[in-house]
Amino acid sequence: MVAEQVPRDGRTRGVRRGLAVAGIPLLVLVVFFAVWEFASKSGWQPDYILPAPSDVANDLWKDRGGYWDNAQTTLTEILIGFPIGLVLGLVIGGLIGMVASLRRTAYPFVVASQSLPTLALAPLLVLWFGFGVVPKVILVVQVVFFPITVATVAGLVSVPQQALVFGRTLGAGWWQLFVKIRVPASLPHVFSGLKIAASYAAVAAVIAEFAGAESGLGALMLRANDNLQTEAVFGALILITAIGVGFFALMSLLERLIVPWHEQYRKDGDR
Repeated sequence: MVAEQVPRDGRTRGVRRGLAVAGIPLLVLVVFFAVWEFASKSGWQPDYILPAPSDVANDLWKDRGGYWDNAQTTLTEILIGFPIGLVLGLVIGGLIGMVASLRRTAYPFVVASQSLPTLALAPLLVLWFGFGVVPKVILVVQVVFFPITVATVAGLVSVPQQALVFGRTLGAGWWQLFVKIRVPASLPHVFSGLKIAASYAAVAAVIAEFAGAESGLGALMLRANDNLQTEAVFGALILITAIGVGFFALMSLLERLIVPWHEQYRKDGDR
């Protein structure tokens, strides 16, 4: 009887925890859209200023082909720029994290690169590279590589010295210490940077499209705003948000699969 009760209690706790994690945000979202719908339909604001969620959903469905075409453009820019930014961030962060002299000389330039205003940089990129995909990809890379670089550096320099000393006493060389100790210890930090970069990538692509683009969700928003098609503006915003949340969820899933041994997931499993 006792043996059966423990797993059952564990499953019950797991179901309750899952319902709490998924149910509370869902409830907040439902209340938010309900208030929004009521505020719009009650005439508090004109439709061209605050369209109802039902009107936005109707526009998304009615013009789904146009939305999909523009979303594909934005997704293409992200899918090209994100891997490039990821590789640059890992390489530059790895070099800075492993070489102390680079932390003193190169790290300030990495920080300075992120201090450039994105809204000011986007028009210059369009001026230099035209209205194609190149300036959008460059801006995505510029936004993505910084949090990954910083997270990689933080992960590599935070490796416990006791672990490195223990590895050396066992005869491990530089490469073995790097692969067996430094890389695994830095992975949680790297994934934190990845999740930040994933949420920013869509924003960077849209800002670049604001500066000049023939298609994309940013270009769609500009055209819709000029024509007072507020439903389309909100529809594009919803898709941009969905892309950002989707990329964040993907990074979170990869983190759980690649570093299941991390303390965060061990604690989750014990609750």
